[in-house]
Parts: sequence; C-alpha cells; structure tokens
Amino acid sequence: MSARVTSIGLKGMEGYLVYAEVKAMVGVDSIVIVGLPDAAVKESKERIAAAFHSLGYSLSSKKIIIHLSPAEMKKNGPMFDLAMAISVLISLKELKMAIPEHIGFIGALSLDGRVQPVEGMLPAVLAAKKLGLKRLYMPFDERLPVLDFKEMDIIYISTLEEVIKHLKGQEITSLFSKPKELETGTNFTDFQQIIGHSYAKFALEIAAAGELHIFMSGPPGCGKSLLSESFPSIMPPLSNEAQLE
Repeated sequence: MSARVTSIGLKGMEGYLVYAEVKAMVGVDSIVIVGLPDAAVKESKERIAAAFHSLGYSLSSKKIIIHLSPAEMKKNGPMFDLAMAISVLISLKELKMAIPEHIGFIGALSLDGRVQPVEGMLPAVLAAKKLGLKRLYMPFDERLPVLDFKEMDIIYISTLEEVIKHLKGQEITSLFSKPKELETGTNFTDFQQIIGHSYAKFALEIAAAGELHIFMSGPPGCGKSLLSESFPSIMPPLSNEAQLE
C-alpha cells in the first residue's frame, strides 16, 4: 500500500512543501530513503525502525521505500522523521486513514518514540502557514514564542504515540507550559520625554511616517543613542506575525 504525508523543508530561511511518499512491499527487511537526502535524513531509517520497535510495530519481511518529493530539492536535517513515520504506518495499514495534504508534520524521532524539536522550526512553521496548511503537528520547544494563528492549528505533541491517538480522534493532555510571549517593546525611552533636538526629532518623525532610512552623525554625547533608543516609541506596534518574521 502507498501513503503520502506532508512536511516542510527549508532552503535557507525559505520553506517549501515536502511529501513523504511510502511504498511497503514484501521482501527483505529494509528501509530505503530517496529524494536527495543528506546524511541526517538517511539516518532517519534507523530512528524510525527503533521507534517502531519501542512502540511494538513490526517491520518484519517488509521492504519500505520512502521518497521525499520534490525529488530535485535537497533534503536536510531530521525534520522529516515524524512525517515519514506516519506515512510508513499508513503504508503498513497500522494507521487506517488517509491524511489530507493540508495537515503537516515536523519533528525528529528518538529511539524510544519521543518527538524532539529541531533547528529551524520557527521558519518551518511560518512557511507552513504561508503554504496553506490547516494543521501542524510539532514538538514543543520552550525557546519558541507563542505560535497562535487563526488560519492554522498547531498541535504540540511529545511522542509518536500521541500523534497516532490524536489522528484517531482521541484527546491528548498537554503537559507543556505556555510558550513565552514576544517582547512588546514597552521598555523603550519615550520620544516625548526628550527635550530639545527639535531638528533631529523632526527628521525622525519624517523617517517613521515614510518608513525611510535615517543616518545620524555627530560627536559623542550629542544624543544620537538616546534618540535611537526612543525611535521605536513613535512607530506603530508590530503584529504578532510581523514579530515572528
């Protein structure tokens, strides 16, 4: 049986859709990954096999071919582990459902079935939103800020077993603390508290209104740093998405 599950790949800071396509056949026990994988992606087969063994799934007498498409794009890092594991389970008929393409999966697998955060998850999440995904399964990472989008639900999971339960319609209890809020920028020096410097302040107001660059020059102690520190206080507040970007 064939299966296809969506994930996110990164090329620099830009994200693109990656599909983990899996075909399971009767044959010598093996897992082959194609689609220009790097060393970290090739090692995924060992992590997937160990995680399946820990959860009681058998790969005996199965030859599994995993294709990460698009084939011409290089795949880097262990971010595709979770998507590949879910696709393999569907292909083996251990998970009897079709996963819509608007549901994505990112995260690296541990040998015991836990799902670990990886580098680049924030740009991957932003890319998933831009690419039109409606739901994203990902591991919790306390280093990330609050990720709250109207267009996309984010499901935080800690193990592969939790993902399977949630896909089957079961509720999972979140044991994660709330991610930290983004800085609101309220600690800036207030622009109106600066006395004098009317010419420089007028130039800053024009720059803020027109979204222009500004260059300040002068001797030490004349107020350049103070004016720069106060400059954000006359700017409009950033939206949550703009802060993430």
